[in-house]
Amino acid sequence: MLEADSPDDEIINLLSGYEQFDFNGAYYARKCLMLAGAQVEFNGGSLHWIYQGNRQQMPCSIPNTPLINYFRYELYGMYGSSIFSSSLSAVLKRIELGGDSIDSGLVNMTLALLDASNRQDIMSTYMALEILNAIEKRSHPISLSSYHIEHISDFLKRCKTRKGYVGNPTSSSVTLESTYAGHNIAQYVRIPDPLGIISFIDSLQNENGGFRGSKFGGISTLESCYLALSIIFDISKEEHVSKR
Repeated sequence: MLEADSPDDEIINLLSGYEQFDFNGAYYARKCLMLAGAQVEFNGGSLHWIYQGNRQQMPCSIPNTPLINYFRYELYGMYGSSIFSSSLSAVLKRIELGGDSIDSGLVNMTLALLDASNRQDIMSTYMALEILNAIEKRSHPISLSSYHIEHISDFLKRCKTRKGYVGNPTSSSVTLESTYAGHNIAQYVRIPDPLGIISFIDSLQNENGGFRGSKFGGISTLESCYLALSIIFDISKEEHVSKR
């Protein structure tokens, strides 16, 4: 996003030195390889790639829990250390890796998360939309009904503040994670972000240049930097397009 030089060769060498990737390792290795311009495919339990003419493959340890079970256990509102470590995140990662089949049950369970009559929070709403987007990229057309769009829009408006987004309509705490989720939902349903969102993101930058996740303080992390820069990058791109 910063258009800076990336040590792609060193990153590829690092990945090549592993004997096996665990689940998260496989997912993020694939992301790194794609950013480096490699051809990547997950097939037969292994990650295969071609980088600068060199072919390699790495065995991966991927959970075999049926994807639909993540919904049946109702874990989608329970987050680990971040938005990227929830049970819904595991569903998204496995779909993007391409090793799991897609069926109507998975689609319907994901759509159910967008139903306002169910328990709903901004994180699970965002992850549900990301899962549907990943399913569509797997050649399974997804068309959100006007009912879903209307209720998502209404829900997001109730989570919107002057500077960002709260986790749910009853919360008063605006965080970087909830604002990242809200911003991305707003992109889907084409609702403008709060006018103070950039000022809020700016207020989270620490003296060392990195970003923290809350206005109440905290250390800089790469994840917070990614979330903050993603929002800034999107808004800057939109402003550039609107001026053309």
